[in-house]
Amino acid sequence: MGTFEELLARGEAALDAGELEAAEALLRKAAQREPTSARAHNKLGVSLARQGRHEEALACFHRAVELDPLHAPAYCNIGTVYAETGRLEEALAAYRKAVEVDPDYWVAHQNLAALYKRTGRYGEFVRHMKRATRLAARRPAGEGPARRPGCLVAVVAAAAVLLASLT
Repeated sequence: MGTFEELLARGEAALDAGELEAAEALLRKAAQREPTSARAHNKLGVSLARQGRHEEALACFHRAVELDPLHAPAYCNIGTVYAETGRLEEALAAYRKAVEVDPDYWVAHQNLAALYKRTGRYGEFVRHMKRATRLAARRPAGEGPARRPGCLVAVVAAAAVLLASLT
């Protein structure tokens, strides 16, 4: 079966490969092995969210922040599920909480920017996209937007908006 760390690593690898059912099984075992691991509950939630199982995912993310109130990725994932299901004010609150607990978490700034753009709040969009871009640029290779292709597209789009605003 493997150690907790092995289960978690294999589950994350399955997530990265898009093998969602395998990821779910491995991450569920990891969360059972270490029920106090916010990271395991958060990653299990990601596997569920990617399968469209939003309520189950939210339960995992909420469990993660109960276990670790400073776990910014879980707040960010709560925001993403809320945004995907049209609960925009709740998404905004969750992303803000992620930024509050970790002001340098570039993903939360990027997601806030996307939500502000979606709701027509362009000043806030630009502010958070600038911050996300600066923070992501500091990440080691393979950890920033390049690891998440959709993020890279958003960063390039934000750069275009920023350049246009300068002229």
